[in-house]
Amino acid sequence: MRILVVCAVAEEAQAVEAGRSLRHELDILVCGVGPAAAAASTARTIAENSHMGRAYDVVVNAGICGAFQGRAGIGDVLIGTDSVHAELGVNLPWRFQPIDEIGFGTNRIGCNTVLTVAVEGVRGEILTLASITGSDGQAANLAHRYPDAVGEAMEGFGVATAAQQAGLPFAEIRTVSNFVGDRNVEGWDWGSALKSLTGAVREL
Repeated sequence: MRILVVCAVAEEAQAVEAGRSLRHELDILVCGVGPAAAAASTARTIAENSHMGRAYDVVVNAGICGAFQGRAGIGDVLIGTDSVHAELGVNLPWRFQPIDEIGFGTNRIGCNTVLTVAVEGVRGEILTLASITGSDGQAANLAHRYPDAVGEAMEGFGVATAAQQAGLPFAEIRTVSNFVGDRNVEGWDWGSALKSLTGAVREL
C-alpha cells in the first residue's frame, strides 16, 4: 500500500517519520498551514505522482490539534469520523447555517475508519477552521454547534477535499497539544502531542 501523509509543518512531519513502518510505502508532504494550502498541495502531489506511475492508495492528514474540554485530553490521539469545515456556510446573526442547507455543497467529508481501525484513541468529528479559535466563548459555541466534534485543526477538510476529488480513501489522525479556547500557550504541550503522533503512525 502506498500512503500519502500530509502534515502542516516540519515538526509534525518529523514525528510522522519517526513512526514510519516498513509495512507500507509512505510519502510525507509538508503542505503549509490552512485548508487552502492543504488542498492545493495535496491535489498537486497526488496528480504529480499519478503521472509518474506512483499513484497513492490512501491519503492521511496527520498532525497536532486542539481538543474540546471534556471530550479529550492533552496527549490523546484523535481519530476522525468526519472532517468538518466549521466555517463553510452563512454566519447569520442568530445562528450558523452550514453550506449544506443552502444547496451549494457540503461542509462535511466522511473519513475511512477502516484505515484507522488499529489506531487507539478518541473517535469523533475533527473540525477544520481557517482561523484558530481564540476564546472560551468561541470554543463553547463551536462545541454546541458540533456536539460530536472532539478537536479543531486547520488542514483536514482541505486534504479530504483533494483526496475525495481524486477518488482516494481519506483518514485524519490528530494528537492533542492544547484545549480549544483561550490562547494561553503556557498550558500547551507540543512535546506530548508529537510523541503521541509518532505512536499513532506506528499503529496505522
